[in-house]
Amino acid sequence: MLIPSKYEDINHNPFIVGYHIVNLLKERPYNVEKLFQLLRDKYLLNLEQYYDSLTFLWLAEIISIFETQINLSPSGEFDKNDT
Repeated sequence: MLIPSKYEDINHNPFIVGYHIVNLLKERPYNVEKLFQLLRDKYLLNLEQYYDSLTFLWLAEIISIFETQINLSPSGEFDKNDT
């Protein structure tokens, strides 16, 4: 669910999880499973929260997924001169 409820931990919202995913992908591309394991250990995520976030980022064209590799999309990389 994209809109948080008062019963949901805001840190597990797809927007926040997506932020963590993008920050990790700025360093290097990741395998789908390895990225989940890293986020699960660091932020205590479950698989549903992870896939919700990946789906949101993919639909927004921020990431691209090819087979099992996740990369930042060329359109998701912002040029410093654009701001």
